[in-house]
Amino acid sequence: MHWRESLNSIANNLSRNSYGLLARCAVLYRDQRDICETAVHRRLPDRIPIAYKLALVFTLLVAGGMTLLGLLVGSNQTRLLEQQIQTFGNTLVGQVADSIEEPLLAGDTLTLQLAANNLIKDKTVLGVGIYSDEGLRITHTGIVPLSNRLEAAGIGLTTRDRQRIDWSVPGKKSPQALTAFVAPVRYRDVTAGYALLAFDRSLLEQAKTDTITAVSATTLLIVLLGVGASFYLGGRLTRPIHQLINASRAISEGKYDFRFTGRRNDEIGVLMDAMNSMGEGLLRKEQVEQVFSRYVSPNVARQVLSELENVEQVQLGGRHVEASVLFADIVGFTSISEKMTPKEVSHLLNTYFTQIARAVDFCGGHIDKYMGDCAMIVFGVPVHHEDHAFRATACASMIIALTDDLNRCRQQKGLLPVHFRVGLNSGRMLAGNMGSADRMDYTVVGDAVNLASRLSHAGEPGEIIITEDMVAMKGVAGRVVAEKKSTISLRGKEHPVAILRVTDINDPFRDEMLAENRRILETLASEAA
Repeated sequence: MHWRESLNSIANNLSRNSYGLLARCAVLYRDQRDICETAVHRRLPDRIPIAYKLALVFTLLVAGGMTLLGLLVGSNQTRLLEQQIQTFGNTLVGQVADSIEEPLLAGDTLTLQLAANNLIKDKTVLGVGIYSDEGLRITHTGIVPLSNRLEAAGIGLTTRDRQRIDWSVPGKKSPQALTAFVAPVRYRDVTAGYALLAFDRSLLEQAKTDTITAVSATTLLIVLLGVGASFYLGGRLTRPIHQLINASRAISEGKYDFRFTGRRNDEIGVLMDAMNSMGEGLLRKEQVEQVFSRYVSPNVARQVLSELENVEQVQLGGRHVEASVLFADIVGFTSISEKMTPKEVSHLLNTYFTQIARAVDFCGGHIDKYMGDCAMIVFGVPVHHEDHAFRATACASMIIALTDDLNRCRQQKGLLPVHFRVGLNSGRMLAGNMGSADRMDYTVVGDAVNLASRLSHAGEPGEIIITEDMVAMKGVAGRVVAEKKSTISLRGKEHPVAILRVTDINDPFRDEMLAENRRILETLASEAA
């Protein structure tokens, strides 16, 4: 029993170890496969350049054309060689037939043998055979068909035409190919016999091989030159296309000053001129947007410029929205400006309004307008934010903190401090294009806007005044520290309005706000330097 349990335990361990080994092998195989696939994907190009496509097309055309031309030339050369050897053999065997006419009729075998021996001295002639009118061999010298009868060698005796036969004999290394030409010996329309001349056909085959080799080499050389010319022409033809690609890439990256310097008198030149005009137009539009955004909010500028394709849609009117509005007013600006020159007044307003603009950008609002010494700031339109009320409150706190820091710097220089009173309110208001059809302004109007303007005059210098309803709004409650200031009666309001004074912003936005204030002050200091 114990040895059975031991064997079962060993078998179970081996099974578990086998499963574990197989699992590790599977993981290793998967990892190696992923590595190989990644390497293949990295090596394979995502796209084939058009230069390669053009070069491939040109190469195929040149290779196909030259191959066809080479085949035609080789075939014609081979046919011409065959015709030349045929003409040469028929002419020579005809001359032999004419020269042995009398000895053959006279039955002079010795003279026929001497004639055959003289002909064999020509290195081009390998064999000479003379046959009777019945096709029987009378005499021969050199290599001739083995059979004593012409008919056995495939020569017909009923025709008067000269004939040709091809055969081979064993050689030292390989069989020797031979060609024989046969001509009838005729006297007064009577066939007295036949003359046969044998030639080495390997010379003809060698000539054919040399011709085919020369034509093939020439074709290959022209194909290689064509391939090189195809890649060169492909590169030349696609160079302006790459320039167009670079231009489109530069324009997509916002580099609208890209221009083509060369001039072309073709379709690509027209396209380059169009790209130059498009880049110039986009650059002009960007410049207009940059200048336009200095007069209105960048968000409003983008919205207006996006409607340029259909100017008729830019009409008077608006829509009711839930938003927040903030008024920041300089306390005692009239008395301050009386003690300063116009240039100093302009510098003073620009300095404080610059810090206000950067605080507004940080909080996601936009400056609706500057009204003398007052800035009107809107949150929630045209870009909607659910926490627009908190953004407006945080922006007001940043403005007061920046003003305090800036005033300390001014007092160190012996200049008068400037204080702001801030009032803000949230509620339903009308947002849209207001004015006339010829001249309009994107702004917000409504009772909630009027209340915010009045609240900016209800506080002391450096105070942020908001309504009790705004403190209780979602997104503001628990994130803003405020204390009740008073209850005021406003003209046009049936009931008194409870107002509160914002004293602080809770973390974590407070730390972000202080860090942004330091960055804004450092930027102002560096610009002033």
